[in-house]
Amino acid sequence: LEVDAFQVFGFHNSIRRGIAHTSLHNSGAANLQLRDAFRNPRTAKRALFTTSLKASESSVYDDPSIESCELQTADGPMASFPEEWLQAGVYACFNKQGEMQYVAMSRKVAISIANHLQILPPDECHSVKLKLWEAPTKQDLEGTARAWIEACIDKTGGAPPGNTKEVESWRKKVSEMMRAKPNVEFSKGATEEGAVDEIKKLIGTYPVVLFVKGSRQAPQCGFTEATIALFDQLQVDYECVDCLDEEANPGLRDKLKEFSQWPTIPQAYVGGEFMGGADVCREMAETGELQAVLQAAISKAKQQPANPISFQTIAPKAVQQLIDSESVPFIDCRTPPEWQAGRVKGAVNIPAFLDGPNGRQPVRESFVKAVKEQFPSTETKLVVGCQRAVRSKDACAWLNEEGYNAVYELDGGYAWWVADDSLPVEA
Repeated sequence: LEVDAFQVFGFHNSIRRGIAHTSLHNSGAANLQLRDAFRNPRTAKRALFTTSLKASESSVYDDPSIESCELQTADGPMASFPEEWLQAGVYACFNKQGEMQYVAMSRKVAISIANHLQILPPDECHSVKLKLWEAPTKQDLEGTARAWIEACIDKTGGAPPGNTKEVESWRKKVSEMMRAKPNVEFSKGATEEGAVDEIKKLIGTYPVVLFVKGSRQAPQCGFTEATIALFDQLQVDYECVDCLDEEANPGLRDKLKEFSQWPTIPQAYVGGEFMGGADVCREMAETGELQAVLQAAISKAKQQPANPISFQTIAPKAVQQLIDSESVPFIDCRTPPEWQAGRVKGAVNIPAFLDGPNGRQPVRESFVKAVKEQFPSTETKLVVGCQRAVRSKDACAWLNEEGYNAVYELDGGYAWWVADDSLPVEA
């Protein structure tokens, strides 16, 4: 749908220095003459102006006839576009500072811009100027794109960054990126009994989740393949979870059907809500309903700040001050034998990892469950420690994920604690 002007015209920042650089990764035979012209430094500048038509007479920066639109709103990126944007045209994207970032030609401008909005940061893809035609000629498109890039060169001394070979993000396609993404899985150490909690976590974490048979790269049934193809066609960011992988996702296949009250797989969740199976998704896409739901969910997710790791790592003496002044509970997340051998005085043992035949393994589910039973309020201040402040980082992060945001980690673990004779221990 989209043709990068850099790929067609074969020039970048160095054209200002009289050097023509060619990069024709996706250009066709119709562009060979243009390519040859730009390969010759002596004719590159002349070829640029003689083929740019009247479009070069007015600048994209100051021509009032060129439509301009803000892509970022108070509610996030634009969720829908004017119907006329589904026409062919040329568009130029600008960052928040008003600097031109990318120029391209597209058969359906709306789809190309929607693709950029899903990949690029809001400040980088902030506004757009575009020129549309119902039935453009090759000269309309190429001449306009040339003129706009030349206007950027005249104004800034260089081509738009996205039209140089050094910056690839503007030329990426959501569908291509999605095809390469691996499946997401249950947390390490998850069990069949905790499958429903893992399902809730997945659909609460990701805006769009497809529970499928297999993966994007290797779908294991026709309905899964059709659903993945549909979401690829809609160019949305989504995650896949393999219902056949019992090792990674124990109990998922049966528990999912009970959870959604839907008998078949694949199943689609958007914004935490169940949409349906393959046929339902296809029917919703045909009416445009699915696209609207997807845009709303993705826009909402972009507006939500990323959940930072909110636990603090503090020194042993600072931990003792919390215990003394506020009676903050200390959770020792080591194994029971380690805890019995020696511990911070008053520490409660809730293991985050346990030793087994395959070595030391995380036990997130039992750890979180035990913490919730003993400290049900997520407002409770907690200190977590292990032997050397390694396992405790995972344990603190798990508690943050469950809503505990007043969590502190013992810096250096018990090894640092016992190194200070003034700090109390027990065995």
